[in-house]
Amino acid sequence: QMRETASRRGLKAGIDADDARSRRVEAKIELRKVKKDDVLSKRRNFAAVEHASTLADDLGQSAAPMVADIPVLARDILEYVRNGCRNDQTVTTLQTIIKLRKLLSIPDGPPIDEVLSAGLAPAFVELLTQPSCGVSLLEEDQRTIHVLTFEVAWCLTNLASGTTSHCRAVIDAGAIPPLLGLLSSPSVDAREQAVWCISNIAGDCAAYRDALLSCGAMPRVIEMIERTAVAGQLTPLRNATWALSNLVRGKPAPSRDHVLPALHTLAKLLHMDDAELSADTVWALAYIAEADSAFINSIVEAGCVPRMLHHLEFSVQNVQVPALRALSNMLTGSDESTQAVLDGGFMRIVHPFVTAERTRTRKEACWALSNIAAGTPLQVDALMSSPLLVAVVDRLGTDEYDVKKEALWTVVNILHAYKTEPSIRNASRASALAQVGVIAPLVKMLEVADVSVLQLALEACANLLASGAELMRGKSDNPFVVPFDEAEGIEKLEALQEHENATIYDKAVAILEEFFGEDGAEDENLLPNASDGAFTFHGFNSPASAFIF
Repeated sequence: QMRETASRRGLKAGIDADDARSRRVEAKIELRKVKKDDVLSKRRNFAAVEHASTLADDLGQSAAPMVADIPVLARDILEYVRNGCRNDQTVTTLQTIIKLRKLLSIPDGPPIDEVLSAGLAPAFVELLTQPSCGVSLLEEDQRTIHVLTFEVAWCLTNLASGTTSHCRAVIDAGAIPPLLGLLSSPSVDAREQAVWCISNIAGDCAAYRDALLSCGAMPRVIEMIERTAVAGQLTPLRNATWALSNLVRGKPAPSRDHVLPALHTLAKLLHMDDAELSADTVWALAYIAEADSAFINSIVEAGCVPRMLHHLEFSVQNVQVPALRALSNMLTGSDESTQAVLDGGFMRIVHPFVTAERTRTRKEACWALSNIAAGTPLQVDALMSSPLLVAVVDRLGTDEYDVKKEALWTVVNILHAYKTEPSIRNASRASALAQVGVIAPLVKMLEVADVSVLQLALEACANLLASGAELMRGKSDNPFVVPFDEAEGIEKLEALQEHENATIYDKAVAILEEFFGEDGAEDENLLPNASDGAFTFHGFNSPASAFIF
């Protein structure tokens, strides 16, 4: 039963089910596009880790490497691998790898193609699986091996941070299994760099994300999160959480078996007091909530909603942005999950976001309200009785076009209830909207060029006027007709009779005929009628034989 309800809400009541379904898909696609500006799917490691850079200085790494050095550097590494990774060559090879890592860490235009063309990706993978042939190593030698492994993972991380073809070269070299194995390394730095590389691979595309998941990446990453959280190792915990968010990101969504185990860990991460960590945690929940309405119910069951609302209200902006996205996505789920968000105080908390400085924030806040307006009668009534009603009507009248569209959807969904179930209760919502000034900005939307938005505005006007007729049935004139006319609504409807789109034309004519019939009757006297092969005009005493062709 819950799944059926979720599907119904996912349609977001509008003109009809098909149009509303298209609307939901288009809205989420559009919001996913702008998401790229808020969070990066890939990151390249520029900064040197303290102990690794110290070791590089100890090894005499003072001269900056050049791109022209890559063929010689590659030859030395390939020879080391072919010789079985001999211990007596490890320090020298580490020097070479550090030079390559520095080249790949150049902020602008790193030589990824040159390194891959030299055949180094398979060699790097080999160094992860067999860093030394030594059976028994001294403590200093073991430290050197750990640093070498770390530097190799760093090189692979920056290779995978490039294009999809660059990332594919890393995967084709067989990097995924040893990288996952490295998550259990005794070296904290090696674990962190490995999970960083894993995150870059997962963030490239859904196919590479699924390749990681099929190799068991999710339980490995979750284990690392739990381990580093207990140890209080914040930096690797941040990277591991970012990796988890990339493992649940993208379309098509990962399978339920891969997503659900992450929710318990994400619920605990929501309580961590770190902005960067919280941002990636909430983004992960936003991706999961966007993927499937069934996941939304699971998020509620995992107990995530209270802390998500806390972050929306009290956190810094880079946490509030994904919190708003996640909670707005959850409002597209079942009536029960929507109620869980509302019970936590969402409508009180979201009010400042409706008037926020960032256009995108106002747009998403209005999108969230439009989802509430598609909910149960009690949920719609709660919206109608809140200060948000005035705020959303104000957005419809004064904001930028993209925000106006979302505000219009809120009004459309409120008024649509009367069309689906004509009643005094549903008609009274139109009266409440009219009292806060919806008629003038709604009529103004009849001027837009976008046919789909114009169709919504006409639908809302028709339902508004129909509600007015219901309220005054047998008592008095429709209370919305005069303010609609004063807002130049009739003029705009008459202008739409010239619209090239037949649906727009038909709807405009239907509204004029149903609610402004007297004016229409006067105009009809000027319209020609065909009779016995002749055109005659009402109001003129022309002979029947006139104008015969």
